[in-house]
Amino acid sequence: MWYTHYTFGGLFIELRKDLYMLNEEKIRWMTKASIYEKRQGRIDLGRNEYFMGDYVRLHLLKNGISLTIAYILLAGLYAVYKIEEIFDMAANMQLGLLLKEMLLLYIILLVIYTGIGIVYYSWQYQSSRKQVKKYYRILRHIDQCGEKNVRTQEDKR
Repeated sequence: MWYTHYTFGGLFIELRKDLYMLNEEKIRWMTKASIYEKRQGRIDLGRNEYFMGDYVRLHLLKNGISLTIAYILLAGLYAVYKIEEIFDMAANMQLGLLLKEMLLLYIILLVIYTGIGIVYYSWQYQSSRKQVKKYYRILRHIDQCGEKNVRTQEDKR
């Protein structure tokens, strides 16, 4: 066994070096965990705070609001561009037909956008879930390395 000797004001201390050696395997695993936490981990762990259905619904709600705002803005731009035709339709009492077509187009866009969103956000959640499971495996491995190190130190005593 290797011993290190220290003297502090006449007090002689002898320490075993093998008890204070760094566990290189544990350091490697901790580095992996730290890199994941700093990069993708914040996003994945944030997603994992929700149930999948809640996560998908929340993002679909955000997307629906964004689509509605974008559609209103584009419909306003189109109305400004075709203002004369809109006034002619209003004079001929055909404005309801135009509004029905615009509403139908909005509903079609919303259904398509929602379908794509369900697939995309479900895939995103599942992908994050897999990464978080790997992260938890790394943490368990780090914990086991620590326990193994403590047991070896106790055996050496």
